[in-house]
Amino acid sequence: MDVSPSHKYSGYWSVVSKAVEQILQSTLVTRVSFEQMYSIVYKSVCDGFSEEMYRDLLGQCSRHLEQVDHSLYLCKQESDEQQDGDMVKFIMSFHKVLESYLSAVQQITPIFAYMNKFYVEVKLQTSLQAQLLDLFRQKVADCRMDAIMASVDDLLERPFTLSPAVMSSLFRNLHCIGRGDYGQRYPKLFSRYVPGVLPPMVQSDIEAHITETHELQRILRIQGEADGAAAATQQGQKRRGDDENYGPTFCVAIGNQEQPSVLPDASN
Repeated sequence: MDVSPSHKYSGYWSVVSKAVEQILQSTLVTRVSFEQMYSIVYKSVCDGFSEEMYRDLLGQCSRHLEQVDHSLYLCKQESDEQQDGDMVKFIMSFHKVLESYLSAVQQITPIFAYMNKFYVEVKLQTSLQAQLLDLFRQKVADCRMDAIMASVDDLLERPFTLSPAVMSSLFRNLHCIGRGDYGQRYPKLFSRYVPGVLPPMVQSDIEAHITETHELQRILRIQGEADGAAAATQQGQKRRGDDENYGPTFCVAIGNQEQPSVLPDASN
């Protein structure tokens, strides 16, 4: 009995989709065989199911990212309800899901390499990796970039609230999925962590940078002197108050000492 094309494709996709889901969820309960998955995709493409497999793969990744988007929405809502409006937890959550998705893309694209080469690149004139990264940008990142960048800008005023390693990884990953667009929208922030975001300096830029650096050094020097003076004053007051031979305690002790009695005049 001949198997219909739809049933044949369903058999291919049911196996591959389970592996893709495990990769997306980072729940590799059973080992995913690259050779087996690649072979199934190869057969599917050879049997003329490239379009269906590409469509279903992007659909599966889209549904996953919609779940990610909802979880980040709840996390942002929780952060907004806090009195201090702390965004650290939200930014860390965003950083983790972005890292997880990029890791998943690196595992998914080799499985579909044959489909990418003979369908996505030839017919669609793009790449599977680019399409998967664009999905994250469209579904998750674009609508949150202004809020994330504003929060990061605020957190930079509080050093080490987020570790430099996390910040560097976050901006490099955003630069990757944004294909440089985010760096153009937020050049000052991205230039801290991604080289080559800003155009090469001209002479006027160098002079302005030197002036800005000198001004920052002046402000820090003044602040340091003020902090040092305040600390010295506080330390002096503490030592003076702690001295048992000085201050109010000493005065009370003097006042409580018995005065010598006056002897009557013997001549009287």
